[in-house]
Parts: sequence; C-alpha cells; structure tokens
Amino acid sequence: MELIERLKCDVEDAKDHLLEAKCLQAFYVNRDRSPEDSFKIGDRVMLSTLHHQQEFTAGDPSCITKFIPRFDGPYKIINSMPEFSAYTLDLPNSPNIFPTFHALQLKRFTENDATLFPSRKHISPGPIMTSYGMEEYAIDKIIDERHRGRGHQYLVHWVGYGPEEDRWLPRHELDDCEALDTWQKREGAIA
Repeated sequence: MELIERLKCDVEDAKDHLLEAKCLQAFYVNRDRSPEDSFKIGDRVMLSTLHHQQEFTAGDPSCITKFIPRFDGPYKIINSMPEFSAYTLDLPNSPNIFPTFHALQLKRFTENDATLFPSRKHISPGPIMTSYGMEEYAIDKIIDERHRGRGHQYLVHWVGYGPEEDRWLPRHELDDCEALDTWQKREGAIA
C-alpha cells in the first residue's frame, strides 16, 4: 500500500512539474510577442500569398516567385472568430480555397490617400464601346479553367485591373478571344 501511495504522489508531482513547465514556456514565448491584429466583420484585409505562390506562377514559366506580390486583395471579412484568431474572407474567384485564415496571414487594408500621394493612384482603364453600343473590357490573359455543367469556364484577368477583379466567364462569352487561343495552345502543348 505504501508503494502505491508513493507512486501516486510521484505521478502527481510529475503532473505539477509539467504544468509549471508549460506555464513558464508560455510566459517566455508571449513576453516578446506583439499583440495580433483583431478584425471585425466588414473590414477589408490583404491576404498573404506565402502559401499560394503556385497559383500565381501556374502555367507561366516566365513568372518568378521573387516578383509576385506579397499580399493579395483587398478581401472583405464575412465571419470573425477572434478567440481562435480565425477570420473568414469573401473569396469570390477562388471557390476551391478554404476561406478561413489565421490572423497572422492577414494585414489591414489601407486605402491610398490620393491627396497625399497623387502619383500612386491606380487608374483602371475604362471600357471600350463597341459599334453596337455595348461595353467591353480588354482581357490580359486567362489564368485558369474549370468544368461547369456541360461546358467550361475560364478565369479572366483584365488589363489594368488587380487580381481582385478576376472573373470566371463561360466559353460562349469568349468567342474570338486571342487570350483564349493562347490559353488553349499552351494547355494543348502541356497535355
């Protein structure tokens, strides 16, 4: 009996020492840690591209990861879980990406103040008016392709616009499109 009591006492001591070690580790780790940003629903944030570099360089051998943007966006926060440091973003052009990210992957979006920095204002080109009176925008390139229903959709990047404006368009809207021809040639050469 005395041996069993001594073993129980030793186990309790070991548990106490482990708990004390965890507390000390947490204290020393958190001592120099800066407070993390807290966001609320509706805030606009930039998303780190560190874990998504392959998406930026996919299919383009001339693209060098050194020159891709470090943050992408802005994206709107649609759900906030600050107790877990997790935030859900509205990613309209990325249906295959799980939209919840840790706060360390987000950075608060700061709008450019055109009065302080007028040379930094990004002016997006306006639409081209067709002979039928319809607006058209210039396509820079096609980034991705996916199968939807009986046809295909293509992720289109527009000339003069950022990646937040990329849109999925069905095949029938891209008739007589040079960017589609280039995409199909490249994909045909790879396949």
